[in-house]
Amino acid sequence: MQLALRVLRVDSRSRLSAVLTAAGVAVATALILFLATLPNATDARLKRSAWQEGAAEPHGVTMVTRDFFQNETVMRLDVTGAADPANPAPKYPGPGQVLLSPRLADLAERNPSHDLADRFQGEVIGTIDEQWLKFPEQLVAVVGHPPGTLDPEEARYSGYAADTSDFLLRFMAGVGIVLLAIPSMVLVASAARLTAARRERRLAALRLAGATPGQVIGVVTAETAVAAVVGTVAGLLLSWPLRYLGVMVPWGGGTWLISDFTPSPVTVALVGLLIPTMVVLAAVLGLRRVVRAPLGAAMSHARKRPKAWRLLSLVAVAGFFLFGLYTARETGGLGVLLASLAAVLLSASIVGPWLTGMLGSLFASMWRKPSVLLAGRRLRSDPQAAYRSVSGIVLAVFVGSMALTLLPSFETFAGGGRSFKDSVLFVDVPTASAAELEQRVKDQLASSGSAATVVRAEKVVLEAPDGSSASGLVMSCQDAAATTRFGVGACAGPPAIRADAGQQLPNTGLKVKSSPPVEATDPQVQEISLPDGVPVRPLGSQDPELGGSVLIDPALVPAFTEHGESTLAINPVNEADREKVRTALATALPGESFHSRELRLHEQQTMLGDLKRITAIGLGLTALLAGASAAITAASSVVDRRRTFSALIAAGTPVRMLGRALRTEAALPAMVATIGAGAAGTAVAAGIFTLFSGDTPVVLSGWLLAPVVIGMVVAVIAASSSGPMLRRIGAERISEE
Repeated sequence: MQLALRVLRVDSRSRLSAVLTAAGVAVATALILFLATLPNATDARLKRSAWQEGAAEPHGVTMVTRDFFQNETVMRLDVTGAADPANPAPKYPGPGQVLLSPRLADLAERNPSHDLADRFQGEVIGTIDEQWLKFPEQLVAVVGHPPGTLDPEEARYSGYAADTSDFLLRFMAGVGIVLLAIPSMVLVASAARLTAARRERRLAALRLAGATPGQVIGVVTAETAVAAVVGTVAGLLLSWPLRYLGVMVPWGGGTWLISDFTPSPVTVALVGLLIPTMVVLAAVLGLRRVVRAPLGAAMSHARKRPKAWRLLSLVAVAGFFLFGLYTARETGGLGVLLASLAAVLLSASIVGPWLTGMLGSLFASMWRKPSVLLAGRRLRSDPQAAYRSVSGIVLAVFVGSMALTLLPSFETFAGGGRSFKDSVLFVDVPTASAAELEQRVKDQLASSGSAATVVRAEKVVLEAPDGSSASGLVMSCQDAAATTRFGVGACAGPPAIRADAGQQLPNTGLKVKSSPPVEATDPQVQEISLPDGVPVRPLGSQDPELGGSVLIDPALVPAFTEHGESTLAINPVNEADREKVRTALATALPGESFHSRELRLHEQQTMLGDLKRITAIGLGLTALLAGASAAITAASSVVDRRRTFSALIAAGTPVRMLGRALRTEAALPAMVATIGAGAAGTAVAAGIFTLFSGDTPVVLSGWLLAPVVIGMVVAVIAASSSGPMLRRIGAERISEE
């Protein structure tokens, strides 16, 4: 420790390296600690909102439905009795009383009552504390009812499962830890290597003077530990204000509570111990040459060139990654997959130096331009150091290629939904009570002054004599034209079946079966045989998502009134009428969740927006880390070769030519490594996409070339940043070296 502190006190270059190392460690610590809290933050959200689930408990009944206001989800809980003591929840209101979340209460006060407040039909007695909300902006209403007024069986099927975005955030957090931790460590390593050659010569002199290997390792450990510990403490302190930035990043429709990003003491201890340990370990592992051959290190003898066996690591990590995908698909666990992803990133540091050495040999033997010859000799003589200058950029290109593969592929999931038009609201009800519920909705719409129309359709399955079947709706051609996305065409003529143009339906032997509710424990169906000779007409131009659909005229199945499920579709007349319609529906059919394709598309766009936002932040951080590590490595390359550059300048080599050589030795490995990283990132992203897509193909676009091109440009710019230091060497007295 005394030697380490003395070196830092008297050697300005070692002091600069220590400062940069501490800064890199601080950045790495803050980022990793913040990312490590994301899974816990997601769990905290789910734990707070666990009470927002339907249940029939001995203490009471809780029925949960999803409502919408201005395309935002409103969680409505109709309750009787008290909350389950085993599941912490806010105190439930009594009959005729209502609790609202703060933002929902504000919206109800600022908007006309027939648009929102009338849906809850009770006295608002207070607001729900944010500790019971999934996120501070969540819209939640708890409506109290007298005992016995809610059906326990319906309550069992209400509620909602964990949001897909919660699993996605966990996955993104794990990937983010891997993808940002390794570039952060590359930045730390780049800063630590700023005076690597000078340190190596100093330690070699100590070894030749009689110092034991243990003493040399102890000196490096102390010197590195000073910077690592200071940087770790600074990073732990920096992570505290970083939480306040994290809570402002929306996810899943809302922001966060500051407590969500409070790491546990165990997490803080692990990060605080592991990061400086890894930094010190990396520095100690770099002492192999000094410990084994101090004379060679002191004389700066050439290092051994990497062997071709390094290519076998690509086969090994590819197999490991495929095993990680299989494990994640079969068990849902992400640990093995994230470990394999880390192995893929680390394999670049194994294969990269070999490729760099081969590239240097090629250009040194075939090229005659001085700057390229100098660059080729450098790549061939010390490929590890030459590749180190672009290693951070390679990781950034890998991450960028993954993002530009996954995001367009995820966008293909957008769309879908039922066959109704975007603005049409619909709800599924039992066929036996569909007529009564339809009339109730019409009466409520009329009393509220809304001119919306109500259409009833039966959900059925059409079976052909050959055993083939297709899902369909029983509704008139005119109603279908008004409420669905079907291209029904002209409605004149006798009752008919309208089917997709690709379907070949016979006009004899057709049967229609009712479609039972999904949650039916003992499904019963009603079967009706259609008369022979029924006209089969094609559905015209329509949304491709509706392929295989069938539309059956009600006149063909007049007795279809018993078992099965029907759909009530409500078509608002205009945009201004929409919230009034939703209020009328919530009043007429309390406990029912209404849906629309418009809301489905809005939720999908919200999730895609979250993904793009998180990806942009991650790519920005990765690019900054990669650019910083490349610039520091380029500077350390010049510092390490001060003697070489001084000798070249003394021999008459122009400083401008040496600058071109530096840019060339950065561009050549960057060109090959970034292309490989781009291909690897695309392949890994395609594998990860299979966890979410099933058989949906991955989307490849020309934008995949952007990270490769940007990576090469950044490598050249980073190499150019060492120009001032090179000119400074040219102005110094050569005798100093």
